Amino acid sequence: MNTAINQVANQVINPTQLAEILKNITRSTFCHIVYMVDDQRSKTIKGIKQVQKLVRITNVALNHNYTNKVINLSGATDFVAEQMKGKTRICSTLIQSDKTNELMIDGKVLNSEVAKVLGYFHNGNPITEIEAVSQDLWAGSYYNPTEPKTMGRGLVSEEDNFRIINTYLSRIKQIKLQGQWYDIAE
Repeated sequence: MNTAINQVANQVINPTQLAEILKNITRSTFCHIVYMVDDQRSKTIKGIKQVQKLVRITNVALNHNYTNKVINLSGATDFVAEQMKGKTRICSTLIQSDKTNELMIDGKVLNSEVAKVLGYFHNGNPITEIEAVSQDLWAGSYYNPTEPKTMGRGLVSEEDNFRIINTYLSRIKQIKLQGQWYDIAE
């Protein structure tokens, strides 16, 4: 898969090598990520989400402190972030799942950035949203989405809102860091 904008050969690394690169990034840095993730709107059968999606996000901010970001965007100087549940911070760019011990990238994405879905998948095979409907793979949340709160427990305005991306390194397919595209191989 080569979705990189420039068609220069990408360097191939594994998730462990990606973790080492991320550990060494200590300043505010933006990256582009292509990753596979479970679609939260899909049904879960025997603990497995039935629909996955391949997503591309540009301008994912690394080394952006959540508490500081909420305070800067909302002006609420008394804001205190709640402790992460089920995750342990490894460094400013990496967190670890307490359940699986897998490493995840910790990124922030402004709402002005678009997360583009490149495709949907069921059992590893491409599928359209309409095919997923006809195969009854969507949960009720697909048909009746709830209005999400803005960050900071609703303190950040809609126009300044951002999202947190905590994607397993093993699910990242491509990443552009400091001008270099990497393909992630398992």
